[in-house]
Amino acid sequence: MFTPQQIEEIEKEAWQNMFDIAPEVFRKEFKLFYKQIAGGTCFVFPGFPVVHFNMVIGLGFTEILSKEMLQRVESIYHDAGQPVYMIQFTEEVQQCEPGLFEAMNYKVGGGWERITWNPSPVTPLPSTRNIFVEEVTSDTAGAWEKFVLDIYKYPAHGWLINFAGKKGWHHFLAYDDDKIVACRSIYIGKNNFAWSGVEAPVPIVMTNDIEPDRILWNHIQRFCFEKEVQLLVADIEMPSPKRDTLVYHSFKELGFTVQYLRKLYRKNK
Repeated sequence: MFTPQQIEEIEKEAWQNMFDIAPEVFRKEFKLFYKQIAGGTCFVFPGFPVVHFNMVIGLGFTEILSKEMLQRVESIYHDAGQPVYMIQFTEEVQQCEPGLFEAMNYKVGGGWERITWNPSPVTPLPSTRNIFVEEVTSDTAGAWEKFVLDIYKYPAHGWLINFAGKKGWHHFLAYDDDKIVACRSIYIGKNNFAWSGVEAPVPIVMTNDIEPDRILWNHIQRFCFEKEVQLLVADIEMPSPKRDTLVYHSFKELGFTVQYLRKLYRKNK
């Protein structure tokens, strides 16, 4: 049985790796860096103020989250000229002084549902469409980067392609009749834990056609089992209080378990 701290550590490790392998020119231009506080990590990307790249992961596991810690977080983003950021936190699994977020004027600005999969043998999913999956190679890395950036409109050219082929990273493309329709990446890190992200389009958030993502997941699960991954960690980015929507049913069918809702605390829009 894995602890929430172990589950969150693999995502933190993946993001640190992404920041570390950004080309030096890119890192300086967009001023990206991260700083560790009390077992957590603040990721800062002032050159492109999208909240997803300015987030805090892992506070409240090694030490109780206090006013002083939150003040340090605020100082980091303030000094970087980055007013928009979010703090991922789950009161049920992380420690926090009572009423701290509210007292410091933070509000819940959404949430992501943490899900995990314990690798086991997986059979290929049937599909009525001609969907197939291939791992990104040096020949297809450019097409993968273009597909992601065309959807997200992020100025990440050069950074994204730089971690194609890097140790620990594996990127997968789903094709429907030879046309790229979806992609997903995994990072395999310490203890052979894996985190999945860099998905496009995000199921339900960006598209209601989840069939390509389901086929992608099926391929990635078989890949992780072959690589002897201990645990695969991911998110549902459109959570439901009753956990009964299409995407929940899909992940349940794929063998994933819902662990906890990570609230996204924000002070600024």
